[in-house]
Amino acid sequence: MHRGEHGPVRSMYRGSVMTTSTEQLAGHFPSLPVSARHARALVRTELRQMGGTDEAIDDLDLVVSELMANAIQHGNGSDILVTVDGRSAMWFAVTVSNGVAASLPSMDPTKWAVAATERPSGRGLGIIRRLADEIDVAESAGQLHVTCRRRR
Repeated sequence: MHRGEHGPVRSMYRGSVMTTSTEQLAGHFPSLPVSARHARALVRTELRQMGGTDEAIDDLDLVVSELMANAIQHGNGSDILVTVDGRSAMWFAVTVSNGVAASLPSMDPTKWAVAATERPSGRGLGIIRRLADEIDVAESAGQLHVTCRRRR
């Protein structure tokens, strides 16, 4: 069990979906490309149950996809934890946590920009910046936690 931003998060087993003390929902995913699809499905399902609009769900679906791709490409290969938080019908957040790797790109959200189309990569973090109203990046206990909130 580790302590998340809003309370303890306990993993029962890999691939699990569980609740925390604040009614967040979380899933553990192996650090593999197919995992991004499963993470998006978790986010879409839970946000729909929390009353998310189609627009909010589409935005956070893309956010979690980009964060998962970043974690898979630059992380240390450890499991990735995706947490879905719905405070109200207008306020939703997703957090992607994974092991920190030396090869991680700049995790300062103020520097995230959409890359030029001729560049092979680098668009993901800029796309997240355009979709998320608030972004928080924290590092603790060898884990990097990126939380993106969409509030409209």
